[in-house]
Amino acid sequence: MAALQVAFVFDTSYRTVGIIGLFGAVLPMVFGMAYLLVPSYVGETLTTEWLPAVHLGITYVAVGLLLGGELWGAEYVLTSIGTLLWSIGIGIFVGGLLWTVLPALAADPAAMRPPENRPQWTTQLVMILIPVAVGYLCIGTVGFISLVPTFPTLIESTFPSVVHFYATGFAALLIFALGIRLLTGFFNVTPPTSLSWLVLLCGAVAPGLLSANFWQSPWFVVGAGVELIAVAGYAVLVAVVAYRTENRRIGLYGIGLGGLSGLIAVGIATANVVGLGWTPSIAAHVPLVLNGFLFLTIIGYAYQFFPISNEWWGASDQAGIATILLLGAGTAVQVTGIAVDNSWLHVGGSTGALIGVTGYAYLMAGRVLR
Repeated sequence: MAALQVAFVFDTSYRTVGIIGLFGAVLPMVFGMAYLLVPSYVGETLTTEWLPAVHLGITYVAVGLLLGGELWGAEYVLTSIGTLLWSIGIGIFVGGLLWTVLPALAADPAAMRPPENRPQWTTQLVMILIPVAVGYLCIGTVGFISLVPTFPTLIESTFPSVVHFYATGFAALLIFALGIRLLTGFFNVTPPTSLSWLVLLCGAVAPGLLSANFWQSPWFVVGAGVELIAVAGYAVLVAVVAYRTENRRIGLYGIGLGGLSGLIAVGIATANVVGLGWTPSIAAHVPLVLNGFLFLTIIGYAYQFFPISNEWWGASDQAGIATILLLGAGTAVQVTGIAVDNSWLHVGGSTGALIGVTGYAYLMAGRVLR
């Protein structure tokens, strides 16, 4: 997360930003949450406790090799090995979840049913969409392999299409699906059922339209519109929960700002796709998605799962809120700098976001070590 802000300061390529921000930061955190949450939906914990360590270890070696291949141009060596290791890691992740979930469902198909006071059909849809999200992850990985000249071209793909399979198909869809249940559990507010269904269904369809038809009309335009509906619905859903809940925990600030950032990010992208007059540069879409929607949302949920330890020097709920606001405000300033083509605002915003994510890392380190 910190390295991504440095990459923003030096205005590196989109591919480098994607490797650092998506492959290095967002996806490992989503993997961790999936290991924690998905088995619990069938009343289990992960069967093999050593698999996440192996998977995440391979993942970070792969990210280092991919980044080295990008920076030093060693495509046939570092990129090839990094892609292979990344793909092996994805296989371990998917296999580990299946190893846990499938036997539990085979033994008791009713294990996925929610408590009586929870909306039954929404939970069933959430459970269906989790494998859909994992399917997008697998398709994106096949596309990623196909980009490397030393490997066979299994499907026609580009790096942006792979990024969208990962970001919208896997990460965002899991945020929608798992988030609906997490919001209910953490804040004791059941989101509106019709709105939840709209978010889940649109969130499931849009990634396929976007990624398989990247910048190809008319389906890419349709996919952008459907994704906008999904993100807008999710932002409204979070706002409803925030308005109704009495549990004003600090994580809600991150989740709320994340939903708003996602709406603005997809709105900018959609406006560029359909050609609506003057709109901010599509470059503003990238930090809004990574820093705004994904990082803020994940940080918000992290503070919910792992409350800040006040025994750590300088750690407090106020410090946690400060990290969220620094990341959110820094991203807003950075995006403003991109929109008005002001390098000082761009650098200043990235620096503020860097302070925010560094503070978050410090607080989480204290939580783990204490």
